[in-house]
Amino acid sequence: MSSEFLNTDMTVLGLSHGHMRLTPMLSAHRHNEVELNFVESGTMTYLFGGTQVVLEAGQLAFFWATLPHQVVQVREETRFHWLTVPFSSFLQWRLPPTFMQRVLCCECLVGRGELALLQQQFQQWRTDLRAQTEEQNLIVLLEVEACVRRLALTMTIASGTMNAETLQSMEPHLLSKVDQMTCFIAEHYVEPLHTQDIADAAHLHPNYAMSLFRKHIGMSVLDYITRYRLAHAQRLLITTDANISTIALAAGFGSVSRFYSVFKASCGMLPGEYRSGLRLPMLEK
Repeated sequence: MSSEFLNTDMTVLGLSHGHMRLTPMLSAHRHNEVELNFVESGTMTYLFGGTQVVLEAGQLAFFWATLPHQVVQVREETRFHWLTVPFSSFLQWRLPPTFMQRVLCCECLVGRGELALLQQQFQQWRTDLRAQTEEQNLIVLLEVEACVRRLALTMTIASGTMNAETLQSMEPHLLSKVDQMTCFIAEHYVEPLHTQDIADAAHLHPNYAMSLFRKHIGMSVLDYITRYRLAHAQRLLITTDANISTIALAAGFGSVSRFYSVFKASCGMLPGEYRSGLRLPMLEK
């Protein structure tokens, strides 16, 4: 991602596209759109929540970007396209319930397509969006919906397995400790968490653990946990009828007042306003 997307809590991207030679991101970030990534050449590694996701040339990744994610490793020749779609537009697509559940649970879904056709398609979307006309934006949305529907037939949950070649250039010992901490947070973020708990998960002294986490993730552990809890709360707001107090506690916030304060600061609106703007019929279980 370019530097303009870094060090923000809830960036608003809307319907947009970028194509670039990729470099590691300085910090994890999140935004409310769904995101479609296409690796044109090379290999990239995401730290996506508590999972490392490796994408190679010809692969696509699709996910709801409200969960903190960060490109942590790329090969020198890596180029990729990203395309974001407003979450409200995504909900209107009425995709198959099982697929929707995976997306709303913040899973990174990976698929593969024909390289030349994907290059042509993403370049066309880039050209159309640069025109900034309502009609061409609509065409892009329709074509992206068709692309996602096609991929939904074959997409799988991204594996956290990394190959040995990739690990060789990633400070394996230190990054494994960060992985242990992010995985622990992913599994326990709805519970009361303390620095000591997270450090213990990686068998580190708390001060060193927090310093290491900030160095590799680009934010404090507290900020990272808060973003995780916000993602969970957003999902509950649009997929359940639970009252906001219940959601605040279920997402791991210690008090309703803190939940309101954090949600407003991050999303620019109150939880009730967010819910009323993005209503979704109950998904099949």
